[in-house]
Amino acid sequence: MSTEEDQKLFLSIGLDEKRAKDTLKNKDLTALLKTIIDEASVSKGCDKSIGNLLYSLATSQQANSPIRSNVSKAIGEEKIKTTIQFQAATQYLKDNKEFNQDTFNTFCGVGVVITPEQIQKAIDDLFNKKATEISEKKWHIPIGDLLNPLKESLKWADLKEVKTMLDKKLETTLGPKVVEAKEKKVAATTAAPVKKIEEQLAAITLKQDASLPTPKRLKIRECSPKFANQRVEVHAWAHHVRNQKKIVFLELRDGTGFLQCVLSGDLVHPSIIDKLLREATVKIVGTLVIPPADKKCPGGVELQADYWELLGSSNADLEGVINQESNVDHLFDQRHIMMRGTRASSIMKIRSLCLFAFRQHFFENHYMEVTPPTLVNTYCEGGSELFTVDYFGKPAYLTQSSQLYLETMLPVLGDNFTITQSYRAEKARTRRHLTEFLHLEAECPFITYEELQDRIEFLVVDVCEKLFKMDPELILSVNPDFKVPKRPFMRMNYSDAIEYCKKNGIQKKLEDGTEVDFEFGDDIPEAQERRMNDQIGEPIFLCRFPAEMKAFYMARCPEDRTLTESLDLLMPGVGEIVGGSMRISDFNELVAAYKKAGLDTDEYYWFTDQRKYGTTQHGGYGLGVERFLTWMLKEEHIRNVCVYQRTKDRITP
Repeated sequence: MSTEEDQKLFLSIGLDEKRAKDTLKNKDLTALLKTIIDEASVSKGCDKSIGNLLYSLATSQQANSPIRSNVSKAIGEEKIKTTIQFQAATQYLKDNKEFNQDTFNTFCGVGVVITPEQIQKAIDDLFNKKATEISEKKWHIPIGDLLNPLKESLKWADLKEVKTMLDKKLETTLGPKVVEAKEKKVAATTAAPVKKIEEQLAAITLKQDASLPTPKRLKIRECSPKFANQRVEVHAWAHHVRNQKKIVFLELRDGTGFLQCVLSGDLVHPSIIDKLLREATVKIVGTLVIPPADKKCPGGVELQADYWELLGSSNADLEGVINQESNVDHLFDQRHIMMRGTRASSIMKIRSLCLFAFRQHFFENHYMEVTPPTLVNTYCEGGSELFTVDYFGKPAYLTQSSQLYLETMLPVLGDNFTITQSYRAEKARTRRHLTEFLHLEAECPFITYEELQDRIEFLVVDVCEKLFKMDPELILSVNPDFKVPKRPFMRMNYSDAIEYCKKNGIQKKLEDGTEVDFEFGDDIPEAQERRMNDQIGEPIFLCRFPAEMKAFYMARCPEDRTLTESLDLLMPGVGEIVGGSMRISDFNELVAAYKKAGLDTDEYYWFTDQRKYGTTQHGGYGLGVERFLTWMLKEEHIRNVCVYQRTKDRITP
């Protein structure tokens, strides 16, 4: 099929022209989407809603599931129609390797019928629960405050039917909604001519009431019951705007927190309120009040505004830019906007606190921080994964690891660490791989292999404890199930892991698709390693890998020279987050390791000198900060914890 025919096919399922052309630029995605269209039996065209779901399936992390075709078919037959059903379907693909129609139907709500009686009962229960709030706000209550709980309790219901019955219940409870009619003004015989409506609207200008107390300027994080009934001034972005005509509810965000704000009277005059769009920046002055007991507000206070001023305008097209139902590629094209969302911004705050907690741990335990170069002329993890750059006519590389430099700092600083970008030219498209990542590395002199494991274990647990103490509410808002892991972590030798896989049906897949048992010396791939880890359900130190599988600098086990004093720390849901080892400390052994790895010893003279002038037993490790956060926050994909992800297919924005 030609490119032109492929484009026609993509347009026939409802993709817009830009998305169709963008898809054609990616050969793998094009082939995959065509296969999914065939599986859904819609190659002759279909409704746009079906096409969007098929495209989302093609770009999802479960696109290569062995049972994917069943979901494609369900979408084509309109058994999977809503976003929530699609999310359930992709979760089913993630959790299952074999397809069971009955289990799938139940899990995804296929064929589930929610009766009007069930909807009415859920609405009645909600109204009983929110009786005080509804009585107080009447028709000014945000519809989302009622509809969102119903979406949860009536998961598979027709949302339009729910909304219709909700509106009817509101009218029964509160009476008919009053729609303000424009009064016809009759000019008196002696009155001056009536001004045009446009002139009247343009005339209003807000001014601060000079008779009120001078406001205290606060950051949102400072807005608390401590300042209740005091007049304050806040500068922020409009995170959400709910305009109820006579009253406007704002959720403000300034990077330090969220604050609910209420505007009324002249503050919501039609001539000015239309400028108050989502993400506009504003200055708001008003009084902080403590809300009623049954009303929850961030920080425990609400701002009753008496003046506001537009500092920076926004644009109404924003809603199209940050539509949560957009495909993943589009969302990450708009990452600079998406990070302003509640969950994404929470993750960015946790990321910042995480780096602080790591440094706090190291400094409390007398490590010193090092800032090594990231442009290098040597490597330590394998030449095939290097990014090469032209350094004034000479080849240079983006660093894979700062380990070798940290080792040279041992005689200078003793225990030392760095948190620096590292780069790996990996073509892997897994949910845990990045080409650029934040690399926490540490090196420690005068320690044993067992002490190295203890130090890594202490680091992970201590940082989790510190983070949870800093802001438990923030952590739990992203991962409600988070618990600090318990020490000691399980220790498992590589040889035992091979036996575990054999006994528990975890096999390697050959190129022809057949599956066979792992044998000693096999590398256990990510998927199988994670499956083993998830089955065991706790952190695991995977230890003593064969020397042939590991880097040249790793020390051999004294009890078996074919093995290395190496380790990977595996965490449920993610897999490896730390890799470490004891380092070769003997001069002659290191030189022999260079030669075996085919490395030029002259290039590494500065590293070799560490064994020539005062060598000692030492060890170290590297921790991927993004992988640590992915595990801790229970995120589906590592890209969600990056500021701007860098992978094989993405280098923008």
